[in-house]
Amino acid sequence: MAAPLRHALRLLAWAAVALIYLPLLPAAALMALPALRRARWLSLFADPQFSQALAATLVSTLLSVGGALIITLTVVAALWPSGGWRRLAARLPLLLAVPHVAFATAALLLFADGGWLPRLLPFFTPPVDRYGIGLGLTMALKESAFLLWVVYGLLGEKRLAGQATVLKSLGYGRWQCLKWLVLPTLLPALSIALLATAAWSLSAVDVALVIGPGNPPTLAVLAWQWLSQGDEIQQAKGALASLVLLLTLAIMALAAWGVWRLWRRRIPQVQGIRHPQPRALAGKSFALLLPLCGVACALLLAAAAQNSQPVSDSVGNSLWLGLCSASLGAVICLLWLASGPSRFDGWIWLPLILPALPLVDGQYQLALYTWLDGEWVAVLWGHLLWVVPWMLFILRPAWRARDPRMELLARTLGWQRGRIFWLVTLPALTRPLLTALAVGFSVSIAQYLPTLWLGGGRFPTLTSEAVALSSGGETSTLAAQALWQLLLPALFFAATALLAWLTGRYRQGLR
Repeated sequence: MAAPLRHALRLLAWAAVALIYLPLLPAAALMALPALRRARWLSLFADPQFSQALAATLVSTLLSVGGALIITLTVVAALWPSGGWRRLAARLPLLLAVPHVAFATAALLLFADGGWLPRLLPFFTPPVDRYGIGLGLTMALKESAFLLWVVYGLLGEKRLAGQATVLKSLGYGRWQCLKWLVLPTLLPALSIALLATAAWSLSAVDVALVIGPGNPPTLAVLAWQWLSQGDEIQQAKGALASLVLLLTLAIMALAAWGVWRLWRRRIPQVQGIRHPQPRALAGKSFALLLPLCGVACALLLAAAAQNSQPVSDSVGNSLWLGLCSASLGAVICLLWLASGPSRFDGWIWLPLILPALPLVDGQYQLALYTWLDGEWVAVLWGHLLWVVPWMLFILRPAWRARDPRMELLARTLGWQRGRIFWLVTLPALTRPLLTALAVGFSVSIAQYLPTLWLGGGRFPTLTSEAVALSSGGETSTLAAQALWQLLLPALFFAATALLAWLTGRYRQGLR
């Protein structure tokens, strides 16, 4: 590949990334301008809903992140390293493929007042959940599957598994092994995933509307309501509430970092003291429960849907948005991997560790200025802000792990860089690329705020209609929406898995 072409591709990669990430600038300005006025802060703090909404947000977020981490460590202590750990990893997609809104809808139909459980057990009365405890527990169960999936990749090193086997063979308990060996290695590498989980839990609007507290709601929902109003004072309160969410995330991250530093100083040395090996009942129960939750969610929604059909056009809109987002995301990620410097990947992943609400509002402001609000292209552009970082999260490790000797051999044969990319590099990335496409498709299906704001309600999707129906609608129609929101990513994951299997079967070097 000649130098001018290489520079052109690098410029194209930077231009594509810059176009997608432009909302970061108006989002920062949106929060900074009201923050400079003391009267705006006083108006926010004087609002009677603010303190309760903030409390519900803190409780649900701490339950979500802390619960997911506890479940993950309990399962790791019980199963790793063993065949049960590998079997669990193979079954995790049963829950990973379930969108958050579909999972929350199943929980709503099961536990809410008038749901299946209160009808089967008349003495069971759902408590008034003002602090989002049910929301936090639901998200903890769902996010634990994501953390376990990340941990599975981090614990794949054979040397670490060998050290764990030696410790256990010397009579040390599984929790001693977790404390001395796994946590010091695992938690620093897991910090980005935990930060992404905390950011999503803080700013989740769709799931909070389905299963969260109602009046007052969580702070993210309250900020969304304020930002949606035409009054300047209310919009300023919404911007400041978004800034409070960002500050809360920063405080949580600093507190977690401080706890980690203190804990590392207190790790006891291995002094030959053996503790009794506790039974791994809790970890094995969670390992069995998590995949079953995904299956039970699908069965419950199918039973509740009966013969109802989803809202017209929602399936088609979701399908086309998902396919186009995943395809464009794959092209942009490959351009970035081939031309962009890896040291800037942290900026690409920024939307994953920031609250989504101010970013979506920044997208909306740009769409208004460019007269693109209410257009299908604007909705697609809005989805890419989250599709691209998740796809790059999948593809970057595979890109680093590729064998450079194959490309070197092709160069010695006189091949140009373009031919090497299409005939050597890209075939070697077939399996991770298919996985990234499936993840990008499911991320696009799950988008709620970009679809609602940028589309102006003109492009109903499975997610937007499911959230709308959760506040008051026919139960069977709500279940049908959530079921199709679950089925589309599941079918796409199955199709990509089949293609990956066929690729490995007929091209043995790609197994």
